[in-house]
Amino acid sequence: MTVRRGLSLVGLLITLVCIVVLLSITLPAIRTATTGMSGSGGQSTASAWAATDQMNLYAIGQSMLAGGLGSGLETAWPTPSSATGRRDVTQNTTANLYSMMIMDQRVQPSHLITRGDRGLVEVDDDYDYTAYDPRSGVYWDPSFTADLARGSNASWAHMPLSGARFDNYWRSSMSGSFPIFGSRGPRDGIPNANSMTCPNGAWTGAVWFGDGRVEPLESIGGWTGRVNGGEDNLFREDDLQRGSDAVLGFTQQIDENGVTLQWD
Repeated sequence: MTVRRGLSLVGLLITLVCIVVLLSITLPAIRTATTGMSGSGGQSTASAWAATDQMNLYAIGQSMLAGGLGSGLETAWPTPSSATGRRDVTQNTTANLYSMMIMDQRVQPSHLITRGDRGLVEVDDDYDYTAYDPRSGVYWDPSFTADLARGSNASWAHMPLSGARFDNYWRSSMSGSFPIFGSRGPRDGIPNANSMTCPNGAWTGAVWFGDGRVEPLESIGGWTGRVNGGEDNLFREDDLQRGSDAVLGFTQQIDENGVTLQWD
């Protein structure tokens, strides 16, 4: 008697069904572990992408604490206006700040980009280091962009370089209570599904503090601060008079009257 061995059509179909079921279970888990994105809303701060972002943010912060900033503990960090020697506050925009940091070899262009950024953001692979020309008043590549409406070479927000916050915290004070650089957020800190910073309507991010630590945040309310006896919103100017509150954003324009922040 001849015995025939092999897979029947029914057995093959059952095998395929099992494979599909296993993929439907494992692929979302792999996606969440890698990108931090989940179908239920929000992003995981423990994902591979989040870890990369936190390392990039750490590199940006450490560049401010690195040598060459003076020997005093309270030495002020450099700004575009101090780099040119003109003390012109209008130069202290987000584009100029990050472009100056690249020109000074403090950060690489790739450090300024978050992996999960879905906006008009891309690495400046053509940064022009030869643009540096102090005799002509050029201290950074002017083609570097930080415009969330038209295109940007940076993802990270930072504290505006103005007001009491600038006087008190833009320096090597080792303060662990005030955010200096961090993830962008929605306008006024209100979760908004239309904002590139709130996939699925939820926000997560990370913040670098002046003492050198990076803190991942599961929500906008994950950081708590107080100003003028009230809650300090991380993505809203709560002290328009003195500018002593914490706020992270893109500085599109700045003058003696304050800053114009940009959101996406």
